[in-house]
Amino acid sequence: MHPSSSVNNSVPEPAPQSANSRKNVTSFHTIVKKQVRLWHWVSAAIFCVTMLLFSVTGFMMNHGHDIFAPHLTTTEKQFELPQDLLPALQQPLKKADEKSVKVKEGGFDWGQLASQEVSQPLPENVVQWLKSQHLPAKKQAFWTDKFVYFVTPKLGMRDRLLIERDNGHVHYEHTSRGWIGFIDDLHRGGHVGTGWPLFIDVFAIACIIFSISGIWLLQIHARKRPSTWPLVALGLAVPIVIILVALHSH
Repeated sequence: MHPSSSVNNSVPEPAPQSANSRKNVTSFHTIVKKQVRLWHWVSAAIFCVTMLLFSVTGFMMNHGHDIFAPHLTTTEKQFELPQDLLPALQQPLKKADEKSVKVKEGGFDWGQLASQEVSQPLPENVVQWLKSQHLPAKKQAFWTDKFVYFVTPKLGMRDRLLIERDNGHVHYEHTSRGWIGFIDDLHRGGHVGTGWPLFIDVFAIACIIFSISGIWLLQIHARKRPSTWPLVALGLAVPIVIILVALHSH
């Protein structure tokens, strides 16, 4: 009779290398999780006020024709160009194609300007005279057979100046859209130089980081919160449905 042999039913311990591998993976995931949280927090902390600003101004722009319609203030003035400067405006044009444009009583009808103009430099002596009269001046202007004009957009306002080439009559118009126009231009990033558009680009990148890191954090907590992905899907589906309805309604 053979002696009974003892049977060891215990599970063998994992190999040290396998345990170290799992430990490294866990450590890596922990580091990534902390890093994503950090990016999410930093992007929110730095740009939360800017995000609030763009949300408010976006709402105002969406209701720019009713609740937040800009209060337009237009000032028109007329001047006479010195006669010795008129020859400078008689230079030949490269190419001109204009519609019938008339000067209405009390001012110039800007809505009748030519659809096709020639862009040519404004004579330097004319530029200097405009500056001496505290009028807007640009080195480049639009030329037609009868007129020279240019538009100078500014933050929340706009200047337009036209000179009749045959007699030197100068028509100046300044339009202000008030503080609402000022905010609208800030939102669009128009007429504010190069610094503000660059800031908007940085802000847009921060919003992308905030959104992607937020989605990452959502998937971490999705197991404990079953409504996470249905809400994400709803946030994606609602604008798509609205766009499709708008496309098919026209």
